[in-house]
Amino acid sequence: MSKPSEFWQDGGGFGDEYIFLISGCLEVNMNDQCFFRMLVSMCLLYLEQNIPLKIWVIVNRMCIGRMLISLSLQNQSANGREIIMASLNQRVRTWQFNIHCPAHQRNWTHISQRIAEQACQGFPIRIIVIDTNDELITVEASFLIGDRKPIWPSLLSPPRQLRHQSSNTQVVVSIIPTGVRAEIGGFAGDATPSMNLLASVCDYLVVNPNTVTASDLYFASDNIQYVEGNLICRFMLGQLGLLPVCQQTVGLVVEKPREENFLRNVQNAVNAMRTVAGVDINPVVVTDKPIRTTCTFSDFGHASGEYGELDELYAGIDVVCDTAVQAVGLVTSLDVSDAVRNAYYAGQPIPNPWGAAEAILTHLTTSFYPVTAAHSPLLLEAGHTMFGTLGDPRDGAELISSAFLCSMVRGLSQSPKVLPIENLMEHTNDSSISVSDVSAVVMPESVVGNIPFFTAMELNIPVILVRDNSTIFNVTPERIGIDLSKENIHIVNSYAEAAGLLIALREGINPHALKRPVSAVELTHLV
Repeated sequence: MSKPSEFWQDGGGFGDEYIFLISGCLEVNMNDQCFFRMLVSMCLLYLEQNIPLKIWVIVNRMCIGRMLISLSLQNQSANGREIIMASLNQRVRTWQFNIHCPAHQRNWTHISQRIAEQACQGFPIRIIVIDTNDELITVEASFLIGDRKPIWPSLLSPPRQLRHQSSNTQVVVSIIPTGVRAEIGGFAGDATPSMNLLASVCDYLVVNPNTVTASDLYFASDNIQYVEGNLICRFMLGQLGLLPVCQQTVGLVVEKPREENFLRNVQNAVNAMRTVAGVDINPVVVTDKPIRTTCTFSDFGHASGEYGELDELYAGIDVVCDTAVQAVGLVTSLDVSDAVRNAYYAGQPIPNPWGAAEAILTHLTTSFYPVTAAHSPLLLEAGHTMFGTLGDPRDGAELISSAFLCSMVRGLSQSPKVLPIENLMEHTNDSSISVSDVSAVVMPESVVGNIPFFTAMELNIPVILVRDNSTIFNVTPERIGIDLSKENIHIVNSYAEAAGLLIALREGINPHALKRPVSAVELTHLV
């Protein structure tokens, strides 16, 4: 790799070290940090060649000078590599790409192999199929690039066939993806009644947090297992098991807010959950500086995000996880433009802009720590409380809240413990569960491009798709090229119908016997 000499001047006479001098002639825009990003990218080119470096900065805009000088003052003896990587040690990159995968190979084993061939840098933390045709699949994949070591195998691993099974335990997994404007569950905990109905006909219902999280309201049934989306994927892949418990201690990581009164608001909410709900919340860690997460939308219309000071986030999680806590709540700001915020609350047909960014933040947590996790937004401005706004009834819980975290804390306090699959056999006498116990997976019909769907198909677990829970996506089994007559997939109109189908499966009734017309038996003649 050649040196980027057009941007830098080498300062001679310093042995092995290259001294770079940046003249102050550049216009600097602190809002998009173009200058700082250019500086870091140029340094990384040198660091990839293992060239030690120091940095001298002379700029006209004092704000940039202060920013870089403060990095140097944090560790006077640090070399250039440590200084730069202290700011960008962990970063998220999201790719969208096409993979060649004909219809007959569309299971997770084949799809994950094709994704791995893309050689994307980093550790995969979220993978979804966002479009498809006869030969190609369009994938959105987010990877963490950094020096942290994951505690789980890769999401690109094939599903595992497990022998462990709890006797007579019916476990159902229900997925409602976030950031896709699901008609049911795409707002503020509005899928809770539907999930409680499903939970009433099984022993355990595993759901992702956004399905039942409703700002300060939480009414999910006691047998609902509140499990972050990344962990559900790994649960379905056979990488981990779940141990339902009555009560978890919850630890919180709170981003340093812009104003002190926002932090006091969080403290009041925490104290309310401790005194009214009796939840054990400890520790509550406040970061030293903002984390900076920005909510965006992809070219395909679903919510996405950009992520800033992830090292600061991990520093807070490190403190929490040094205790015995196994459930971690993140309370961080999510920057959304006023235009998008107002359009969303005015009922315009756009996805919840916060959901996908929240999902990535929790995926970043559960990929590297043996905990359950969930996220709630932290106020950036007092006006964001939306006090007095009359919006969509499904957003009512958000419109009356300012803390947003009570529901998350309650859900985490009832979340299961996470067990590496190798340790699951130690819990055969209790209520531990694995993918071998899953009797069905339920999700909207139009968003089947996810790991739980492909894994369930590969493991021959019945899949129930709810047609009436529409989304902005159109990734249906038919679009993927799946022959419904040959797969264990059932299409229903509503969650009420899905509950009836779960009862049929529990009672050993063939679902096809409930439909008309009834197909005639085909005879096989021996010749």
